[in-house]
Amino acid sequence: MKKNLLLIVPFVFLTAGVWFGYNYYFGGQDYYTRVGEPVEIKSGKFSNGEKYTEYDYTHTAFNKKGEKTVQKTFEIRDKPLRINAYLKLKVNPRKGVLSWEEVPETTVPKKAFAKLTK
Repeated sequence: MKKNLLLIVPFVFLTAGVWFGYNYYFGGQDYYTRVGEPVEIKSGKFSNGEKYTEYDYTHTAFNKKGEKTVQKTFEIRDKPLRINAYLKLKVNPRKGVLSWEEVPETTVPKKAFAKLTK
């Protein structure tokens, strides 16, 4: 029994440490926003000579409780994001926006939707 505990206890602590570390660096809270016009549009060339266009956005976003945050995103794309589309942003307090995805209007929480449509 003691041998089993000597194996199980360190495994539990190691697993908890990995989970908390991952959540600290790569976890985040979901916020919802509505896409507006890009704040700035930049063009440039990669080191291999290929041209690109960068679209800079400033999003006012709300979580499911209706709490507000302002986030900036920089997207290198062929064309800008669809105006008035709803986005779900994963926001890490240390790194900012980690990822985003376009979501249908029906999946936006009620409190966030109410603040976005004002």
